[in-house]
Amino acid sequence: MPRHPRLFVPGATYHVYCRVARGEFVFDDPIEADAFVSAVREVRDLDGWRILAWALLSNHYHLVVKTDRLPLWRSMLRLQSDIARGFNRRHRYLGRLWQSRYRARLIDSQDYFRQAVSYVHLNPVAANIVSDPADYRRCGHSEILGIEEPVLIDVPAVLRGFDDGLADNPRDRYLSWIRQIAELRWIDQGIRKLPWWKSADHLDEIASPLTHPKARTFDGLSFEDERVGIAIEDFIRFFERHSGYIIQDLRSSLRRPMHVQARIEFATLAAARHGIRSTEIADSFQKHPTTIARLIRRGLRRLLEDRSFRDRIDSLDRQISRSARDEPGTR
Repeated sequence: MPRHPRLFVPGATYHVYCRVARGEFVFDDPIEADAFVSAVREVRDLDGWRILAWALLSNHYHLVVKTDRLPLWRSMLRLQSDIARGFNRRHRYLGRLWQSRYRARLIDSQDYFRQAVSYVHLNPVAANIVSDPADYRRCGHSEILGIEEPVLIDVPAVLRGFDDGLADNPRDRYLSWIRQIAELRWIDQGIRKLPWWKSADHLDEIASPLTHPKARTFDGLSFEDERVGIAIEDFIRFFERHSGYIIQDLRSSLRRPMHVQARIEFATLAAARHGIRSTEIADSFQKHPTTIARLIRRGLRRLLEDRSFRDRIDSLDRQISRSARDEPGTR
């Protein structure tokens, strides 16, 4: 039987999962579990993924990922191949590790996004491993709650997806969804029973731009409105244009509040919204990478706690993204 073609919408968010062949409990081995996390982190960094949920069980995994411009299949080919090669090398095995190609579905609404993230992080509960996902080390739940340092999760991006203005803290809204999904009857019946999978023509379906012409990412942007990749030199130019600051001020030793604010805004926008590496930001500031890491941490914390700061970042993000789209040759 021929395989169905895999379609792809750049910048979209997907729920992805796959199972180990024969259901073997490969990831009960801490070495294999750590190797899986390392492989996912490497693909995330290389291909510009934003990971919004993850759970690794004994014989399968779930990911909710927001892609960049590379097709999902290319990233997944690298991920599953690297994991399989490493496993076979360590155990001197031949043959395949995975039961089949990965499965993926497009997330094209905020409710779907919230359902998928909650379902993924409730997987260890549904498997009767723990009663509280916060007690399970190999999923993103504790990262979102701030109990653990982020391993894979883009925490600000997840919380934006749960921020509807009704709760003072988006984490409270996230926990509300976790409780709501946990009470539903289908939670422990397997992925084929999920309500949002029933409409798929087949499990290999990802997305078709023809059948999803009005699709939106989980944070409300249309796919064609997604930000484009920006080189650091272009980002500096656009930041100067729209922020009112100049790069010389960011590079200076001045510690006036306005200069500190400018550095935090630049670092937060560059790293959290446009995926620019912290080493590139450090080079542009002519500062040590640890200084940039501190600025990014402060910015991420303020995104969660300070609505006026978040509004400022959102406004600059829209203006910079618009400039990047409007100027040919920007990458």
